Amino acid sequence: MDIEQVYKERFPLHAYATDDVSRGIRMYSQDLALKKAIVQHNYKHSKAWLVYDIDRSDSGELLNAEVPQPNIAIFNPENGHGHFLYGLEKPVHNYNGASQKALRYFGSIDVALTELLGADPGYSKLLSKNPTHDRWITVYRRYELYDLDELADYLDLEKYRDKRKRLPAIGYGRNTTLFERLRQWAYRERRKEQAYLSEEMFLEAVRYHALVLNAEFQPPLPHAEVRATAKSVARWTWANMSPEGFIERQRRLGQKGTVIAAAMRTAKARELRQAIAETAKQCPSITQADIAAMFNVRRETVNRHLREVYRDYRGPLSDKG
Repeated sequence: MDIEQVYKERFPLHAYATDDVSRGIRMYSQDLALKKAIVQHNYKHSKAWLVYDIDRSDSGELLNAEVPQPNIAIFNPENGHGHFLYGLEKPVHNYNGASQKALRYFGSIDVALTELLGADPGYSKLLSKNPTHDRWITVYRRYELYDLDELADYLDLEKYRDKRKRLPAIGYGRNTTLFERLRQWAYRERRKEQAYLSEEMFLEAVRYHALVLNAEFQPPLPHAEVRATAKSVARWTWANMSPEGFIERQRRLGQKGTVIAAAMRTAKARELRQAIAETAKQCPSITQADIAAMFNVRRETVNRHLREVYRDYRGPLSDKG
């Protein structure tokens, strides 16, 4: 796999870029952005690359360490600092409505990998060195993309499994925490009857609350990231979580839960039926009472399952013995 070509194919159609961050950044079309030294590497709501800022002169030594090797390592020849890029087989989407379980898993991996690499915990992850630019030294280290499970094999994620605890305010841990806290607040606000006269008023309220939450992070996320998250949360919440919409959503979820529960009961019954039939087949002399005791069910249940398995069965097994 040509990782440089993969990088170009995944590059945003319009991206922030610059040759000197101190002079500001601006949005460029893809072809113009790729000529800049420092660029936006991911789409706004899709993360195809996990990127880490190794802000020390010996960053290159990590290429010989027992850590997951980056697909692309980009070094500043003047000070040895580097950016490590890990390409994901399946990009993770962080728009409102995306899987919260997947986002939490993604954030946990990012936090843990930041710690393992000793990367800058305050790195905003918006911009990185452009591996195709001749200002930098670029090493294409690994040619297969990662899935999250493979990265997780290198990491200790146990301390992040408790979903009741927020992720540390590191890397995408901040994004995940902001997203979760903001959407929960927005859901409650939207369900207040006649609290907001228009979607625009609601968007302004969500945006302001997002900025308040972001101020708690040290360092905070870039304003562009916060505004994008607020806009996504506000639009989805306005459309789906009105008092009437919330009741309808809960009704649909209840129906879905009923269907899932019924399917689970059916699967368990099928598994029990098979086990009872196998036991009766392997032990012809066993009684239904014995089978019922083995599986902790009523004898009538055993009889019913056997009748369903053996359609020509004419009566219960003997209870003698």
